[in-house]
Amino acid sequence: MRARRHTSSGPLLESTVWRAFLRDIGLIVLTFAVGYGISVFWLSPGTVFTKDHSLPRVLELPEAEARRTLTELGFRPRMDGERQNDAFSRGIVIWQDPAAGTVLPPNSPVQLIVSAGPSLVAVPDIIGMSLSQAIKIMSAAGVKVGSVDTVSGGQEAGVVLATRPSAGVGRPRGAPVALVVSRGQEP
Repeated sequence: MRARRHTSSGPLLESTVWRAFLRDIGLIVLTFAVGYGISVFWLSPGTVFTKDHSLPRVLELPEAEARRTLTELGFRPRMDGERQNDAFSRGIVIWQDPAAGTVLPPNSPVQLIVSAGPSLVAVPDIIGMSLSQAIKIMSAAGVKVGSVDTVSGGQEAGVVLATRPSAGVGRPRGAPVALVVSRGQEP
């Protein structure tokens, strides 16, 4: 029988295995980094090689501030009118086209629409109605009762004689309308 020789190559073998392991991990990380870099350039070459900018969100900004922001980034703001809007006061940007986040070349036009303020509701014609009925109709029309002045005159007490402003005049939704109500005939 032959005798086996025992060699002590343990630490040398262990060192070689670790080097191979680290080399393999390094190659995997390098492959991932190169692949990621290629995919970024492949999927979005325009944003890497051009001077295009992403359009900022200018909604809910005052018109002057929105114009300044767009002009500073090289865009051309173009006002496209006004629209009634109950949520925003007059002069606030309520619409932009193209939408925020769109990548555009310099000097691209951006359309803006600003709020013309809340929509107006017409004061209803409630003359000759009882005060309780007039309050219900005004509430349904979108205005509220303001001050109520009583004057002598008219046939019956509690009847609306006039509104301030008069019927048909436009008022912002929820605005008060003053009423003049009869106290009835005084003896």
